[in-house]
Amino acid sequence: MKQSPHAFDVAFVGLGYVGLSTAVSLSSRGITVLGVDVDRDKIGDIKQGKSPIHEEGLESLLRLSIRKRTLTLSHEYRGLTGAKIIFITVGTPSKADGSVDTAYVESASKEIGRQLASARGYRVVVVKSTVTPGTTENLVRPILEKQSGKKTGTDFGLASNPEFLHEGSAISETLNPEAVVIGGHDRKSTNALLRLYESFYKRPFPKILTTPPNAEMIKYAINAGRATQLSFVNTIANLCTRISGCDYDEVRKGLSVVAKMDERYLAAGLGFGGSCLPKDARALASSLRSAGTGSDLVTSALKVNEGQVQEAMRLAERSCGSLDGRRVSVLGLAFKGGTDDIRESVSISLIRALTRTGAEISVYDPAAMRNAKQLLGSQVVYARSPRECIKGSECAFIATGWGSFKNLKPRDFVELMRTPVVIDGRRLYDQRPFRKSGVLIETIGTGPIGETPKGNRSAKEWHYSIEDGKVRAWTSS
Repeated sequence: MKQSPHAFDVAFVGLGYVGLSTAVSLSSRGITVLGVDVDRDKIGDIKQGKSPIHEEGLESLLRLSIRKRTLTLSHEYRGLTGAKIIFITVGTPSKADGSVDTAYVESASKEIGRQLASARGYRVVVVKSTVTPGTTENLVRPILEKQSGKKTGTDFGLASNPEFLHEGSAISETLNPEAVVIGGHDRKSTNALLRLYESFYKRPFPKILTTPPNAEMIKYAINAGRATQLSFVNTIANLCTRISGCDYDEVRKGLSVVAKMDERYLAAGLGFGGSCLPKDARALASSLRSAGTGSDLVTSALKVNEGQVQEAMRLAERSCGSLDGRRVSVLGLAFKGGTDDIRESVSISLIRALTRTGAEISVYDPAAMRNAKQLLGSQVVYARSPRECIKGSECAFIATGWGSFKNLKPRDFVELMRTPVVIDGRRLYDQRPFRKSGVLIETIGTGPIGETPKGNRSAKEWHYSIEDGKVRAWTSS
């Protein structure tokens, strides 16, 4: 499908996680791609085969595309006139009230519209950025028509094509999608986008063909639904933590096998973060309020998620007493394993909460150290390895589910820590060998075992009871 230097099968405006991952996936399979981003430094790095984000498989495909010359990169918009299909993949951050800031989408639409004015032939503009229902038709479409002087459906096509990628597995999920959702303004727009994906996959693939508002709503319904499920899971796990003999892993089996809930969103722990679930849940709640529809369900899910940090702190104080002046370790800074993204990371919220207690904090993450240093500065000590991070610590939090943290054995915590207390916020470890080795391990979702470290008279002892269906908790020294 290689064409002249000034003609492209597709173009992407915005090279963040979604834009770059999708652009590189397409170009690696011979589809000619133009990638546009206003950040000149980012473009310079990408041209050298350096990915600005940590994403498994991305850098190798990027270098392959550069060698094959199927990927062209630019900080200017003028090359868009040669692209048959133009994807908008810019960011849509949250405003203070939780609603979506569409400033980048509007700016991209204006620039694309200006390029459409001089473009010959039929083009299709595709909104892949996450936007609230109605944005493609009611915001992007008028801007394109005004700037281009052309008419949607006649002179150019328009569609919504939301993504459902997870950071850390964006490449594999682009190559093997659960479904491709296309919300076309008209049949011609839909068919043009379908032909692109057919040439990319070269095999049958699951698809949902609908209208732009429905495609946009599907995206929000899925992400807010996932956020709500995770908060429900953590609500159940928090109750399990307070009842002797309860273990969420056993409850999880029922939720998976009997209730058929999505297994990928059944992990209890510190809660969710990142650039998607919190932002999209807030945006949906804002839309619900604007529409006069109750937003309590989604808002409650967000409140539960925010409270998980305090749940972890409660477990730490139950085991250690006051954390003021204590050396505390935090393993994991990214919002999830497999990425360097710290946006809305629960780990960062945990560190801020620990800082307020007066704790001395040591941190480590396999990928996110550079990003964390820019945010946290000198508030914490940056270790060079997990073992160095926990050395001399009196309490260690497992805050991100990196698989490499499983390499730490009970004896590592016993030998390296001043007092071996572990708050497993991601349920990485089997508690039995830890307890047998003398490690006091606490896990969100596992009932109390009534242990207090020897010699620690300041540790709190928690008591629980259930009255009229409500859990009551109190402490005694």
